[in-house]
Amino acid sequence: MCPAVGTTTTVKGVTYKVTKADAVNGTVSAVKLKATKKTKVTIQDTVKVGNYSFKVTTIGKNAFKNNKKLTQVIIGKNVSKIGANAFNGAKKLKKITIKSTQLKKVGSKAFKGIDKKCKIKVPKKKLTRYKRLLKGKGQKASVKITK
Repeated sequence: MCPAVGTTTTVKGVTYKVTKADAVNGTVSAVKLKATKKTKVTIQDTVKVGNYSFKVTTIGKNAFKNNKKLTQVIIGKNVSKIGANAFNGAKKLKKITIKSTQLKKVGSKAFKGIDKKCKIKVPKKKLTRYKRLLKGKGQKASVKITK
């Protein structure tokens, strides 16, 4: 039986929650960092819940809010939405790598309070679009968005 919506699993220190229960097209959201001492986090492309593989399509609202240890985040290729305040207050966050080419929505203040020298690396073919998408999400003007 396919895991129900709301079922959670933890992979490499990150807790994921099922948002769409489907044996073939199921999706999960990264909801919080369980391992609080981690400095580097990778949001997986897919995670296994029970015997099923789910695409990680969302980083939840407040998922990594006020995380004082986080310095580097790699966002998997299936993420299409980053929730409001997702990395708000992660003061030491200096490097974000977005592998996804499907990012469509970034919530308000998602990057407020991250390190002012942070570099956000995005897929080359999405540079212009993502610069627009990530504009005004709370990060300082000194934060660089590059390919």
